[in-house]
Amino acid sequence: MAQDHTEKIVKELRFNRKSPGNVVKIENIDGFVHVETHKSDKVLIEVERIIKPGTADGLAKSKELSLEFEVSGDSIISYLKAPYIQSHRTGSSNRGVNITKDLGYRFTHNFTIKVPQNTNISLITINNGDVKVKDLTASYIHAANVNGAILLDNISGDVDAKTVNGSVVAKYRENPKKQARLETLNGNVELLYRKSLSATISFSAFNGDFYTDLEDLQQLAPKVEKVSNRSGATTTYKLGKESTYKTGTGAALLHLKTFNGNVIVKAQS
Repeated sequence: MAQDHTEKIVKELRFNRKSPGNVVKIENIDGFVHVETHKSDKVLIEVERIIKPGTADGLAKSKELSLEFEVSGDSIISYLKAPYIQSHRTGSSNRGVNITKDLGYRFTHNFTIKVPQNTNISLITINNGDVKVKDLTASYIHAANVNGAILLDNISGDVDAKTVNGSVVAKYRENPKKQARLETLNGNVELLYRKSLSATISFSAFNGDFYTDLEDLQQLAPKVEKVSNRSGATTTYKLGKESTYKTGTGAALLHLKTFNGNVIVKAQS
C-alpha cells in the first residue's frame, strides 16, 4: 500500500484590473477554506494537498485530479478538475461530485488565502473542513459548506452563509447595512453586532429558540401571502412561518434560519 502523499501548492495571482467587482472564488470539495487580508495587491493562495491511496496504484490514479487556477475578468478562481467532478467550467450544466465507484484514493485540499482588503469572496467546501473569513471588508461575502462550520470574524459587507451540519457565526466590524442571510440545518446561527444595530430580523427555527439582548425589539406582523386555486375561483391567505422583528429603523434585512438549533443575536463583548 502506498503511503499518503502531501504537497504544498503556492500561487501568487493578480486581478486583470482593479475594480469594486473583484472576487476570489474557491470551489473545494474536501478540506478547509480560510481567508484573511494582507497589505498587498496580490492574491496569495497556499494549498495543502493530501492524497491518501486506498490501493497500490491509488497514487498514480490520483493524477486524474488536478487543482486549477484561472484569472478571468474581475475574478480569480480555483477549482478541482477530474472526470467525476461536474462543473460549468468543464462543459456540464450541473455542478457537483459524482463518484460511482472506488477511486482507489481519497483527497483533501486545505486552502489558506490572503487577499487585498475590499475583495469580494465566494467560498465553497463540502466535507472535513470549515470556512473562515477574518478581518475583511467587502461588498459581499458568500460562504457555503455541507459538513462543517462557517465563521466570519470581524467582517463587513453583505453576507450569504449557508451550511448543513455546523454552526454559522458572523461577527461584524461594521453592522450590516443592506442584508445578511445566515442559515444552517443542524447547528446554531449567531450574529454578533456592534452598538446601534438597525435591522429587520427574520427568524426561523423548528427545534430551537431566538435569543437576543436587543432591548428595543419590536415584533412585526407575519407576512401574508395571497394564494388562489388553479381556477381562480377562491382565494385564501397564508401566514408566513418566520417571525419578524425590528430594531432601530429596520434598515438592514437579516434572514436567520436553522432547523435544529438556536438563533442568537447579541452585542459583541
